[in-house]
Amino acid sequence: MSSTSPRPAPDAEAQAIAELYASCYGELVAYLRRLCADHGQAEDLAQEAGMRLIAQARRETIAKPRAFLFHVATNLARDQLRRRMVSDTYAGDGDYEDGGHAPGADHIATVQEDVARVSAALNTLTPRARDVLVLARIHGHTQKEIADRLNLQPKTVENHLTRALAQLGAALSGRRRQ
Repeated sequence: MSSTSPRPAPDAEAQAIAELYASCYGELVAYLRRLCADHGQAEDLAQEAGMRLIAQARRETIAKPRAFLFHVATNLARDQLRRRMVSDTYAGDGDYEDGGHAPGADHIATVQEDVARVSAALNTLTPRARDVLVLARIHGHTQKEIADRLNLQPKTVENHLTRALAQLGAALSGRRRQ
């Protein structure tokens, strides 16, 4: 991430940040589209990243605003993919423990197909990316802990995690919905 200093950005600097965002917008949307496989979602994430860049620039000077913009956009895409995976996993789950009905055979079959799809998607990842993903999402380790454990640079861990989530998101985006 970029280093910052605690002085507010003057108007000229805020204008330069806004112009930088405008000039990077097309590239940023294309990058996000590769991550989330949805053009509309990519545009929304790009706008959110731009708003965060401008808001941060109003609070303090950003040494590398382009890097900051893409870093924020990557994090937003990662969060969106995580939410989509969780939402897809639990979509249609009924609360049958409190007197509701147990899931039918078709629901069980669909869940089994989904598990098989996730498993197949995980098997398409490189062993290192799969290890990083499992340590981060299943075991809850931070990127720093993963970097130390696997003897990697934190940025390498971030790159593996971003690519793994993008691959999984793309593989699961065509998933059958109930």
